[in-house]
Amino acid sequence: MTEMKAIAKRWFLLAVLLGFGIVWLWPGAMSWTESVKPRLVIPSALFLVSWTMDGGRLLGALKNPAPALLAVVVSYTLLPLVAWWCGALLPLEDLRIGMLICACVPCTLASAVIWTRLAHGDEAQALMASFAGSGLSWLVTPTWLASLTGQHVALNYPAMMLDLAATLLVPVALGQAARAVPLLQGIAVSRRRLLGVASQLLVLAIMFRAAFEVGAKIRSEGNELGLFAIVLTIALCLGNHLVALMAGWWGARALGFSPGSRIAVAFAGSQKSLPVSLMLLQLYFPGYPLAIVPLLVYHAGQLIADTFIADRWANRLAAPPPVRASRV
Repeated sequence: MTEMKAIAKRWFLLAVLLGFGIVWLWPGAMSWTESVKPRLVIPSALFLVSWTMDGGRLLGALKNPAPALLAVVVSYTLLPLVAWWCGALLPLEDLRIGMLICACVPCTLASAVIWTRLAHGDEAQALMASFAGSGLSWLVTPTWLASLTGQHVALNYPAMMLDLAATLLVPVALGQAARAVPLLQGIAVSRRRLLGVASQLLVLAIMFRAAFEVGAKIRSEGNELGLFAIVLTIALCLGNHLVALMAGWWGARALGFSPGSRIAVAFAGSQKSLPVSLMLLQLYFPGYPLAIVPLLVYHAGQLIADTFIADRWANRLAAPPPVRASRV
């Protein structure tokens, strides 16, 4: 029974590993992922997250935005600089471009909130950080990419702002509006865990689509990569994520934030959006086909590593405080 509980607890990690194995060994079995539409899947995941979140917590985050702002600062300053410095170690220009794209996009839209929830952190702060980071991305992301890659990224700002509104604001507003209906609020409360699993499944669908594309690129152009380049890319992407995560945690601790806020800052400041990364790669860097490798590696690495980290933090918060022996 204990082993079954452990397996059930790690279902997401096992699903990621199984899906990646299928992509590599039987790619045809994952061809269905080509029909996955990020612009539909991500808002759906965010709606489920918002629907199951108490609106009072969002109001509390608005009254105390400091943790969310710290997460945005870590995400948009530390990560691009670290990625630029580490990228010089990579042997291919495609991989360097891919790492920079990962570092310059906003916080992931749904998984930062989901993983903050799994760790018993302040999910409202994580959601606020996602809002703020995405709201600034139309300006910050192209500025960083133009500076660090030496290319001019000409984004359609009005169109991107509308896309962000449709992707972020609308599903969150609808999720909170659904809670105003007693029946729907009751479903959100009683089925909170199930709806959280549904959100994670939507995140998996996006990841499997990217894995399918990466597998196709490696099979067609993998002779340019080599084992050393792949291993180094994995190490640097994971290292960048963990540096930002710990910087967010320790920075929030130094500022006296609560443990729940520290968790939100750590995840929201270090996780990055795969759909936005894929969009930028396809629209503005089509001449770097292997740049998709760091995009998938960073996203998969952050979710796998954060699964263990969230579990550890959840256990720490759930543990009773140590009892000090009384002096006689």
